[in-house]
Amino acid sequence: MSASAQDDPTPPPWGARERRSLLQRLTSERPTWDLVVVGAGITGAGIARDAALRGLSVLVIEAQDVAFGTSSRSTRLIHGGVRYLEQREFGLVYEALRERARLYEAAPHLVRPARFLFPAYRGDRLGPWMLRLGLTLYDTLNFHRGQGHDYLDPEATRIAEPMLRAEGLRGAVQYEDAVTDDARLTLAILSDARRHGAEVLTYAKVTGIAGPRGEHVVTLEDGTSIAAKVVTIAAGPWTGPALLGARGEGLLSLSKGTHIVVRSVDAPVRQPLVIQAPEQRRILFVVPWGTRTYLGTTDTAYEGDPGASGVTTEDEDEILDITRRVLPGARLDRDAIVSTWSGVRPLVRAEGAASDDTVELSRKHRIVERDDGVLAIVGGKLTTYRAMSEDIVDDVVARLLVTWPQSRPRPAACSTHTRPLVPGLPLDAHELEDPLLADLVPRHGAAARALAQTGRGTERLVDDLPYRWCEVDHAIAHEGVCHVIDLVRRRLPLVLTDRDQGAGVVREVAMRLVEAGGGTQVDIDAELERYRHEVHVETGRTPGVDALR
Repeated sequence: MSASAQDDPTPPPWGARERRSLLQRLTSERPTWDLVVVGAGITGAGIARDAALRGLSVLVIEAQDVAFGTSSRSTRLIHGGVRYLEQREFGLVYEALRERARLYEAAPHLVRPARFLFPAYRGDRLGPWMLRLGLTLYDTLNFHRGQGHDYLDPEATRIAEPMLRAEGLRGAVQYEDAVTDDARLTLAILSDARRHGAEVLTYAKVTGIAGPRGEHVVTLEDGTSIAAKVVTIAAGPWTGPALLGARGEGLLSLSKGTHIVVRSVDAPVRQPLVIQAPEQRRILFVVPWGTRTYLGTTDTAYEGDPGASGVTTEDEDEILDITRRVLPGARLDRDAIVSTWSGVRPLVRAEGAASDDTVELSRKHRIVERDDGVLAIVGGKLTTYRAMSEDIVDDVVARLLVTWPQSRPRPAACSTHTRPLVPGLPLDAHELEDPLLADLVPRHGAAARALAQTGRGTERLVDDLPYRWCEVDHAIAHEGVCHVIDLVRRRLPLVLTDRDQGAGVVREVAMRLVEAGGGTQVDIDAELERYRHEVHVETGRTPGVDALR
């Protein structure tokens, strides 16, 4: 990749042609990669970017889409983890706060600071003085960067958030954390990895990893064999015995988190709220999201396919009940729900732990090694993906250096803590007065300029949502979209924000995608059926796609 291409904020082409070219290369040239990464969630993306920036040849293999699992189903927060202080996870909180500060610099369009309000009511497990003590420690671990926390008495709390129930209110703390678009953040990381030479193959399931240390062979479901000097597994909740063998037995506890989306007019909160669940050691968030507000999450033990966790009526009722307790004036009934999502978090079981309660399990990560040298990284959290990636790539480089050829430049040091995810000058306030740019920047950053200048497809897909038709064509050409659901769920979250889950536009999206790939009407019908199925599995809703908007 040339230096000028690396400085271009527009991601490199990544469509049907690039996929065919990569598949041809894998079968005809049969290259040996320095590193093969199994999994294209945020950790796999971070590993690929770090390794590519150091000069390694990297291939990422993913069974589904980019960010298909946990990395598109989180609570969409970049945070230090206030509640981890109670578990005395001071090192984890320090690391997360440090990484949050770095993400402010690396991806300001995707990681945006916000003032969170954490109220305390009579009967809540954590009262005002405990919250003040915890946030004082939080600010200290953050070295007092940014704006520190404030204590608000009941009157000031209600002024800050009039929606809060007045009865029993004892006060609140207000503090800084950040909101993000988890799927877009993962995509931005992976796109920058490709900008620096990494390759990515999605919808390619790994069925086996064999061979001795330094000479691994990864086998795909279609029989393709891929040679690698080192293999790292970053498959999130899928990191079990199928990939790790005996080392994967009992390694993880899976925790299901559920979220529901309502219109902002039905829950018009002014800032993100943190709500204590009655008689439980967990919290829920209520987060403004443009013309929507989302509520969550649950935290329940889960068994089964991590990609099919789904949302039950019991999940919805629990979130609505807890939220109504503190927002009595909000319209929070079943009819108000626009959409839902759920995801499974992979939590590392502590050896000899007395409890398997997912609320209590640590969010620290762990590197595991098979007897043949295959590495896996498990656990961790969205916010600390970069540090996790650096940790394992350091190990990969140390292994490669043992036999590193003198003819190749030695791998560089890690530089992900200093580089932006999207190069180019950020847009100024004057540019953001343009409604089109204002819609595009939160997803594309500096690349929004070029996207807006195409002069085509500037209309919104849905009137009250900020997604534009030019983004559909851009995603097909530059964002690795293989299926319609990739686009309307993870590139643009229509499935989560549109009451019809994007059904009014999905046929046109399918036509554009299939035309770009050289398909037929049969392929369009297959895409619509896949879309219906995946939306139903995740949200419990079955969208119709017979009418176009």
